[in-house]
Amino acid sequence: MKYKADISVPRPMEVWNAKVDFDNLTGAKNRPVIILDQKGDSYIVFMVTSHGHHPETDIKLVDPYEVMLDKTSTIRTDRTFKVERSKFNYKMGDLIDDDCEMVQMFYGRVKNGKRIKTDYV
Repeated sequence: MKYKADISVPRPMEVWNAKVDFDNLTGAKNRPVIILDQKGDSYIVFMVTSHGHHPETDIKLVDPYEVMLDKTSTIRTDRTFKVERSKFNYKMGDLIDDDCEMVQMFYGRVKNGKRIKTDYV
């Protein structure tokens, strides 16, 4: 699928499509990410996947359709990822207030080094 690169500036609690490197750096994949913070030319994000890998920390959005995701989308909150601005493709949408509150709560805990377990799966 071809897309037109979005030149707008990502902001916290927006969902974007971005090219995210694999942990072992053997490749990358375009996937949705939730913007948490900006650090220089990079952004701190939570990655969204179609398959949860960490049941004790993965969460599901209250309204995934608002940001062009489906009900099987899972947010990895076990850790954050750093993505350079040049890797962002396009904005998918803005999280609703309930989802913003939940994501901010989890980000606050991860940012402060606390491991969390959740019933939001």
